[in-house]
Amino acid sequence: MITMIKTSLKLIFRTKLLWLFMIIAPILSVLILKSKTEYTAFADSAKEIVELESPDEKIAYNGGKGEYTVKVYDAAANRLSDRLLNDLVETGLFVICRADMSGMDVTDDIIDEHIRFDAFEDRMGAALYIPADFDEKVLEGEADNALKAYVLSDDEREDALVAELNLQLSAMTGILDMYKAYGVSDMDADDLIEKMDDTKEYFPEKKAITIAGGGDTLLTAKQNNQKSKMGYAFVFMTLASVFCGFFVAFTSITEQKNGVLTRIGLSKASMLSYFASKIVTVFIISVMLTAVEAVCSLALVMEDLGMGRSEFILMIFLMGLIFSSISMFVGTVMGEVMSASMASFTIWVVSALLSGCYFPIEFSGKALKTLSYMMPQKWFIDGTEMLLVGDSGALSMLICITAAYVLVTLSLGSMGLKVRKA
Repeated sequence: MITMIKTSLKLIFRTKLLWLFMIIAPILSVLILKSKTEYTAFADSAKEIVELESPDEKIAYNGGKGEYTVKVYDAAANRLSDRLLNDLVETGLFVICRADMSGMDVTDDIIDEHIRFDAFEDRMGAALYIPADFDEKVLEGEADNALKAYVLSDDEREDALVAELNLQLSAMTGILDMYKAYGVSDMDADDLIEKMDDTKEYFPEKKAITIAGGGDTLLTAKQNNQKSKMGYAFVFMTLASVFCGFFVAFTSITEQKNGVLTRIGLSKASMLSYFASKIVTVFIISVMLTAVEAVCSLALVMEDLGMGRSEFILMIFLMGLIFSSISMFVGTVMGEVMSASMASFTIWVVSALLSGCYFPIEFSGKALKTLSYMMPQKWFIDGTEMLLVGDSGALSMLICITAAYVLVTLSLGSMGLKVRKA
């Protein structure tokens, strides 16, 4: 078995492309980890009104974490409409996206056209239309007819939106009626807002607290950015590992074509020991790749990653070992260079997409979330979350996952070679 390992390493070290992947991939991953990019897909929900550049702008991505998004066509765009929308935001229940239509010639036909577009081409919970005479209707006591609401989904949270709108408009009407009863009948919008501010001190202070659901980890905005950067770094590191594993598989393909595998089969060596030698070779290559990453990581400030250097290096090594083993298994069993390289690349692309390296999948469908747990990167992204919040069980979990993947790969690989030989 030692002879087989030495022979494989000699062939692999002659491959110049191996050294290229070993150097470029760690450098690219470190550059990503050093970047100061803010990843909005992982950011916290908006705590203020989201101002749209135009009424035609889509708002689908503003509800990336499953928030109830509301698009507002604001033809008034004054202090009173601002007050209403800010009060909706302060509830913590909605994401309000406003399109300023003040100064435009807005008709019912134009609004209807926008609503049809929202219903079929965008994604939101509801839309609001605040007409230009919003102030006048509220001050005249016609708050019930001061705006229009359009329900554009079957989300049951629409009841909360309607209730909150009724509450806010009723509060405006109630304050007007109260002051009219005292003989104050010439209030304008600024007066109404001032009176609303005066009454606000009598209400209990609101504090929105976000909690994690069962099995979820609650991260801050900074930790979400750290997690997302790690996800993109994983993409480059797994690509290097995939092709390092393919180079090991290439030696096996060459040995199969040259009859070496047949001679091994005629000897006392078993297919299990032969494939185990390839796993050991993959282990050595993964150690080398991790060593390069460790040197490159000296350029990183580990506090910015939210974990220790040893934890970071161990994660890179374990993930590299998994992908090198899988790539080597696929190439060895397929026995053909072009097919093996395409299969390895496909595994890398699909696993990165379905694991959440590029975008969060926490709020996707149940089937997709279940499928994602078959992807190795998903476990390492979860492990990153655990490390960011100080969970000491993260590394032991990742070691067990790695051992499981490698053992399954070893078993399937030896069986696959027996089938090919038969």
